[in-house]
Amino acid sequence: MFEKIKDFFYDISDIFVSLLIIALIFISVSWKISDTLSIDIDAPIASAIDQEQVNDPPVIVVTPEKPEDPVDETPEDPEVVVEPVTPVDLKTFTVSEGSTGYSIGQKLQSEGYVDDVNSFVKRLIEMGYDSKLRAGDFKISTSDDLDTIIRVLAGQKR
Repeated sequence: MFEKIKDFFYDISDIFVSLLIIALIFISVSWKISDTLSIDIDAPIASAIDQEQVNDPPVIVVTPEKPEDPVDETPEDPEVVVEPVTPVDLKTFTVSEGSTGYSIGQKLQSEGYVDDVNSFVKRLIEMGYDSKLRAGDFKISTSDDLDTIIRVLAGQKR
């Protein structure tokens, strides 16, 4: 009789310990995911995304002009004008492991690469790169546009 009671308590304690371990794993994974995907809710970006509709710029189609009357002369080759390439002052920007998009935007703003953290986060989400940012050292310039900076931080080439 006492053996059955003892076995019952051992079984219950095993089940309780198993449930406790599962609960701890669930809490730690949820905490890490919510920390990774967190965005400052007090920032105006949350209301800006909800209220502002993103308008695509108008598409302008340029068609070459066709001469109305054919000309007997053979057309000359157009001159190709090559503008000199100015060297870009690339600096090393470091993204640490576990950084969120918002914290990366704050660091980019403090170092002068972007003007506004919220516009960086908004464009990051629009481009679909919010989960593709990587940790490491990246070569970017303060003259780079926002899209180029985001692509470089996601591990793509310029």
